[in-house]
Amino acid sequence: MKQTPILFCFSVVFSLMICSCNNVLQKDYEFYYYPEKNTYYDVVNKEYIYSLDGGETWDSLFVASGKEPGTLGTKRILHSKQHSIWLNNAEHIQQYNGRAVNVLASDTTASNQALAAERKIKKAASTTTQKKEPEKKPGFFKRLFGKKNKN
Repeated sequence: MKQTPILFCFSVVFSLMICSCNNVLQKDYEFYYYPEKNTYYDVVNKEYIYSLDGGETWDSLFVASGKEPGTLGTKRILHSKQHSIWLNNAEHIQQYNGRAVNVLASDTTASNQALAAERKIKKAASTTTQKKEPEKKPGFFKRLFGKKNKN
């Protein structure tokens, strides 16, 4: 009878240890997040994870050099329990004031013709300097058969 409460307490303590140990053993992934370009960098795999369509699809690019690019902007360090960090992209955009880059939506072939015409600037003719046209020389036949001046 005395063994039952002790055995029960031992099993409760043992199960709590196993649950807490599972959280300790779970791997923590480290990423760099660049909010201005909405791009992630996987530190372990040395690859950039980016989206060109506003976060709908994601692609990765392996970079062997250890240099940090200056064009991506400020870097935020993120830790995640899951390797698919882009699944939380909406939260990261809101939390770090990020911008979702959507290059694929801007189709240059369907540009507005009025905007294109607006960019063209016509040169105004300047009235101050006019080039004098050189006097035309008489043609070949005029020189041969034309009237000759009598001096």
